[in-house]
Amino acid sequence: MKIIRINEHYLPQLVTVFEEYRAFCDFEPCPKETYEFLAKLMRNEGSVMFIAVDPDSDSVMGFVNLYPSYSSLALKRLWILNDLGVSSDFRGRNVSKALIQRVLSFAKETQAIRVELKTGKNNQTAMQLYRAMDFEIDNDNVYYRVPC
Repeated sequence: MKIIRINEHYLPQLVTVFEEYRAFCDFEPCPKETYEFLAKLMRNEGSVMFIAVDPDSDSVMGFVNLYPSYSSLALKRLWILNDLGVSSDFRGRNVSKALIQRVLSFAKETQAIRVELKTGKNNQTAMQLYRAMDFEIDNDNVYYRVPC
C-alpha cells in the first residue's frame, strides 16, 4: 500500500470510506454533504488527510484526518488525530497501523510536540492499536464539552 495526501482524484472514493466510518460511529448517511465537507477541507487546507491506496486496484483502503492545534504553554504545534477509518474491504491488512505511522512521521516533520486523539470507551480494537503504537492515556487532564 502507499500512503499519500488526499487529492481530487481520490475524493469520491474517500467519501465512500468516510461514510462507512460515519456509519460505524452511528451517524446517518449523507454522501453529498460528506463530499462537500471533505472537498472544502481539502481546498482550504483545514486539515491534513492521508489516505492508504491499494496499488493493485488504485482503491482507497483507509484514511486519517488531522487537525492542527497548538500548545500555548509549550509554544509549539500539536496535531489532533480526529478521524481514522478503514474500508471493510481492507480490514486486517494493517492499514490503520500504516496510517498512524505516517501521522507520527508527519508530526515529527512538522516539529509537533505530540499527537492527541480520543476514541470511544468501548472501542477495544482501537485502544489496543493505540497502546501498541505508544499512545498513552492522559490521566492528567479531564475532557469536557458543551453542545452548541
